Amino acid sequence: MGFLMSVQLAANDSIDAFVRGTSVRKSSSSGLGWESIAVERHELGLADRSEIATSHHIVTLTSGLKVASGEFVWNGRHLRYTKPPGVMHLYLAGVVPAVYPSTQIDLIMCALDPVFVEGVSAEQESPFAIKLREQMNFYDGAVGSLIRLIEGEAKSGGASGRLYLDHLAFALTLRLLNFGTKNQDPHVSSNSLSHPRLKRVIERMQSDLDKDIDLRTLAIESGYSASHFLRMFRAATGFTPHRYLLQLRVARAQAMMKNKAVHLIDVALACGFSSHAQLSHVFRRIVGVTPSEYRRRI
Repeated sequence: MGFLMSVQLAANDSIDAFVRGTSVRKSSSSGLGWESIAVERHELGLADRSEIATSHHIVTLTSGLKVASGEFVWNGRHLRYTKPPGVMHLYLAGVVPAVYPSTQIDLIMCALDPVFVEGVSAEQESPFAIKLREQMNFYDGAVGSLIRLIEGEAKSGGASGRLYLDHLAFALTLRLLNFGTKNQDPHVSSNSLSHPRLKRVIERMQSDLDKDIDLRTLAIESGYSASHFLRMFRAATGFTPHRYLLQLRVARAQAMMKNKAVHLIDVALACGFSSHAQLSHVFRRIVGVTPSEYRRRI
């Protein structure tokens, strides 16, 4: 799990280098301490953007309502481009071509650490080693939804916690790897999550309900890699680790609310929620009523 390293500054620097011109930043994960991924949304102006090199893979999603257009340089040739809303592009770490825009463009950009991506690829139970390959002007509903969820988490200040963000980062990386090239790899793992390991993970969740526990911690507890752990945990429980953790937190909140002298904000903090509002949102989604309504009924 050594590849789950903090790359926040470098990842945001790669996005800034990619923007390389006048822009209005609309959202950013900078300062949130995320691992392996960064996200920003910019409205890019009409300034020409020269060829640059980036140390991270960058996937872009054209947002807004307008079609963007201009020219870019590829192998010494000037080529026209149009980018309707919803179109995406995956740039591999390395040279990003010069761009000469004729319209403004609203872009959501996710930067992924190549070491993290290689680690996720290496963990897959496949006879093939899967590598990313550059994708131009593609549409994929899953990738688009994941990018917007990641941006939404950045806008919230990371309110849903590290485990949720880790899950999104892995899901986005796996989806992008599905478009990648495959080279045969003789090492295929067939491990499964045993009951004692699952019990140990759940006990760790329960002991750290008031903490911002992350995917790496739970994977280490299971004894497997993060990708392995995600698949095996869902197979064993029917839930993602993040969803299961939320259910444990709500269950503890229900138990604490039997003591009506305890304020709901204290219940929220003791159960790992960042605020009363977050407790109410998650509680209502899982239980069907707000915490206040639930407390009145018991």
